[in-house]
Amino acid sequence: MKKAYTVLFGMFMFVACSDDNPTSGLDNSQAPKTSIQPTADIGEGYTIAIPIKYDEATGRIYQGTYACNYHPDTKTFAWEENLKSLEPESFRVVGDSLWMGPTEKQVSDEPNEQTFLDAYRNVETLSLSNNHNGIYGVWELTGCQRILGETEIKCTKFIASLSGITRTFTITPDTIYTTTRVSIDNAIELGANYGHILDDNLGFDIGDIYIDSLFKMQVIKEISHQAPNPVERFSFSIGSQVFEVDGYAKFDSTGMNYFETFSSNGKTCTRHEGMGYINEKMCKEESAEFLLSDRDKSEEQFYYEEGPVGGFKIDNREEYYECTKSLVTEETKNLLSPFARIHNN
Repeated sequence: MKKAYTVLFGMFMFVACSDDNPTSGLDNSQAPKTSIQPTADIGEGYTIAIPIKYDEATGRIYQGTYACNYHPDTKTFAWEENLKSLEPESFRVVGDSLWMGPTEKQVSDEPNEQTFLDAYRNVETLSLSNNHNGIYGVWELTGCQRILGETEIKCTKFIASLSGITRTFTITPDTIYTTTRVSIDNAIELGANYGHILDDNLGFDIGDIYIDSLFKMQVIKEISHQAPNPVERFSFSIGSQVFEVDGYAKFDSTGMNYFETFSSNGKTCTRHEGMGYINEKMCKEESAEFLLSDRDKSEEQFYYEEGPVGGFKIDNREEYYECTKSLVTEETKNLLSPFARIHNN
């Protein structure tokens, strides 16, 4: 989820919980500021290079033809041809439009399953370009898509299911370069999720009805809220205790990075989440813990399964939430406890 990639790994093990020092223990080049301004350094964009094979006769592209493969018998990683068969994708150019999607529509006799397939599998996405020669060139991904074989197009501000980004494809005969950038203009303003904050950050599992009641009784008050992402800052109070939340995204050569600080009474906890694509250099130089970081650890059989490791995902979630829970005062505990289904100490 390591500078170049080493510092990121260090952040995975680190949680900042300090007195009046929100950046303690962080590399200064990555450290979020206590007061994040709209001009925050959001990076130059994160670019990945994915090897491809393109069949011009059929318009099918095979992505990830080379990958970082894990071999459990020797517990080693090697950059080599993908061990698993690849599903081809259809890349069809119509004028200055590029439609990317499955090569054929999946059909089911079960209506619910068909609905799922049409929403997640039978989807073509639209990219546009004024700088291309056939499929080769620079394409900008839009938030528009349609079901394969249909003409109705639906568009949103979400790009690749994310708010607040732009994504550009540069397609060459053997590689697709994908660059993701932070974009304030494409951000969608969302309200603060107080259910998540009370449960995960503070340790009180409180239902939505009770949360609404606590706001109506002014036990909880939202003081301010600045949005949208990638810069988001808001503050709220529970009784006399004030909490401040700052968050922003930074996409650069280290990956797609998300930072959040959670502060109260002069103490600050810092969270960092990083994710990205495993390239050849990382495959040869990084640790097994890092290279397997995006695999599901719940079942050892799958965690150590032979085959490609496509990405990494690192965060300090556990330590961060342990830190945020330590900020809660006795007054706040007494105000929230009567409404909590579960109180995590």
